Amino acid sequence: MSQRKRSRGSGPSQAEDGDEDFSLSPTLPRSQVQRNLERRSQDQVNQKVSELVQFLLVKDQKKIPIKRADILKKVVREYRDVYSEIVNQAGRTLQQVFGLQLVEIDTKQHIYILTSTIARTEGENL
Repeated sequence: MSQRKRSRGSGPSQAEDGDEDFSLSPTLPRSQVQRNLERRSQDQVNQKVSELVQFLLVKDQKKIPIKRADILKKVVREYRDVYSEIVNQAGRTLQQVFGLQLVEIDTKQHIYILTSTIARTEGENL
């Protein structure tokens, strides 16, 4: 009747293969995520990435803190097994298309914000 608690983030860093890591707190080892990705169609994963990007932009526009629990509950749902890959792809999309970076500001409660990566020129107003 004893149950073991799952430790989060016990997997290897995803930044080892040269790709920038946007997951910020991976839930599964990279090899397990890859196996889970094989079970999902690329269209399904891309749809979730698009939904996450839209979710993050709306939250940022409304100045509402972005919580990992909200991402899992409202966007990722049954795709939890590929959460880190969805967040990685969404992070790359935010960076390349909007010049935004997903940054974790509270590591205990997993709260994120979007920050601009576009350099401001001198004299430019917000």
